[in-house]
Amino acid sequence: MALAAIHDDRIDSMNPATGEILGSAPLMDADQIVRIVRQARDDAIPWAKLSLAGRSAHLLKIRGAIVGRADELARLVAAETGKPLPDALFEVFAWCTLLTYAAKAGPRALRRRRISTKPLVLKRAWVTYEPYGVIGVIAPWNFPLGIPAQVIPSALAAGNTVVFKPSELTPLSGVLLGEVINSAGRRLVHVVTGDGRSGEALVRSGVDKLEFTGSPGTARRILVAAADTLTPVVLELGGKDPMIVAEGADVAKAARAAVGASFTNSGQFCMAVERAFVTPNAYDRFVEQAVATTKEIRQGTDVQANIGSMTRPQQIEIIERRLADAVSKGARVLTGGKRNAGLGENFFEPTIVVDVDPRMELMREETFGPVLSIMRVESVDEAVRIANDTDYGLNASVFSPNVAEARQIARRLVAGGVNINDAVMGSGIPALPFGGEKSSGFGRLQGEEGLREFSRIKTITESRFPRGPSLAASMFTGKRPKPEALLRMMRLMYGSGTKSRLGALFGRKR
Repeated sequence: MALAAIHDDRIDSMNPATGEILGSAPLMDADQIVRIVRQARDDAIPWAKLSLAGRSAHLLKIRGAIVGRADELARLVAAETGKPLPDALFEVFAWCTLLTYAAKAGPRALRRRRISTKPLVLKRAWVTYEPYGVIGVIAPWNFPLGIPAQVIPSALAAGNTVVFKPSELTPLSGVLLGEVINSAGRRLVHVVTGDGRSGEALVRSGVDKLEFTGSPGTARRILVAAADTLTPVVLELGGKDPMIVAEGADVAKAARAAVGASFTNSGQFCMAVERAFVTPNAYDRFVEQAVATTKEIRQGTDVQANIGSMTRPQQIEIIERRLADAVSKGARVLTGGKRNAGLGENFFEPTIVVDVDPRMELMREETFGPVLSIMRVESVDEAVRIANDTDYGLNASVFSPNVAEARQIARRLVAGGVNINDAVMGSGIPALPFGGEKSSGFGRLQGEEGLREFSRIKTITESRFPRGPSLAASMFTGKRPKPEALLRMMRLMYGSGTKSRLGALFGRKR
C-alpha cells in the first residue's frame, strides 16, 4: 500500500495504518519555491531588527498558540504517521520545551561578547551573532513535528525566518504547523510542499543556510546541489546506535531500556538502539528480559498501544530483506520477525535477534524498524571496537555499576552523545547540543550550540584610543622593525623558561 499518491499538481496524504486518504497538499515547483523564499526574506527584515528580548517574547506567544491547538496537531500527526496519539503528543510537547529553551537561552547565548585582545592591548574586540536571513529546513516523516522542533525555534531566536519543507509522506502536519506558528502574529515560517524535486528546488532557491534531517544518501545529493551556491548545510542523519552492557550492570534495567529505545515509534528513530553488546555474565539474563519485555508490548492504533504502524511501507521490505540475510547466515529470531497480519500490512512485530555477526548487513546498516540485535561479547574492549566499526556515530548507551568505568567507555565511543545507565534521553534535554559524527551528520541542533548554528559570527575590533596611531600603519609601512627586535620580543613573551625570558629582556642571545 502506497502511503502518498503523487499527482501532477498535488500529493495525497494517506494514513498508513488504515489506508484512509487524509487530504492533499500542493506539489510545488521551483518557481513557486523561489517566490516563497523571496517573501521569507522580506519577512526576515523586521524580525531581525527586533531585539533578542522581543524575539523571546514572541517565541512564547508561539508556544501559547501551539498549546492551544495541541490536540489538533497531535491527531493529524498520528493519522499521517500511524503512531499512537500519546507519541504524537510528545512531539507537540517537544515544541513547547524547545521554544521555552530558545526564548530563555537565546538572549544569553546570542548577546554580544567582549573578547580579550592580548597581545594587542590597545584594542577592544567583540563577537556578535547576526541572523543569516532565511533558513531552509527539510524534515523527515518519522517525527513530522518533533524534528522541526529541534531546528525552527533556534533559527527563529537567532533572527531568521524559515522555509520549511515537510516530507511528502506527512505534508499536512507541516502545513498545519506553519499555520499555527504564524497565527501568533508574525509570518515567520513559510511551508513548501512537494517531493524530492521540491526539496532540491529549495536547496537551490537562495536560502542562506539549510538544515536537513534524513538519510545519508539523500544528504549526499543535497550537498551536491548546495555546492553550486556554496550554501552552508547542517546535517542530522541516521544512526546504528549501540548499547554496551558491562559486567555487574543492572541487567533488567538495561534490557528494558534497550527494548524501549529500540521499538519506540516502531524503530523509526535515528537514536533507536539497534545493537546491544552484552558481556558474558549478563548475556543470558539480558536476552531473557529483553524477550519478556518485548512480548509485553502492545501494537495498534488506540491510545493504549505502545507502538503503531510503520509510516513508510517500503521500510518493511528493507527490514524483511535484512532479517532474511541474517537468518541465512546463522542468526536466530527469538520473537517477532514478521508483519502483524491481524493489524494490517504496514504493521511489523517488534523483533529480537541473537547469534548475530558484525559482518551481517543487519549489524552494519541502519534498519530503521523495530529490530533489536543482541550480541555476546567477551569484553568491554571488544564491545567498543565493534560498536565503533560502523559508518555511523550518532548516539550510544552504556550500562555499568561503576560510573568511572561507564564514563571511560563513553569517552571511547565515537558518537555525538552517550547515555550512561539509560538510553536516548540526552536528546530530551534542550540545553544539550544534538548531532552526530561520521555518516551521522555534522553541525549541532539544540543548546547554545544550536542557537549559534543559525547565526553568522562576526568579530568587531576597535581602538581604545581613537586618536592614537594606526597599528597597521606602524607595522606594515615606513620603517620596519629589525628581525632581532622581533625575536627578542617573542622570547620575552613566549620563551620556554625564566632564563630564556631574562636573556631576551637584557639583550643576551640564547
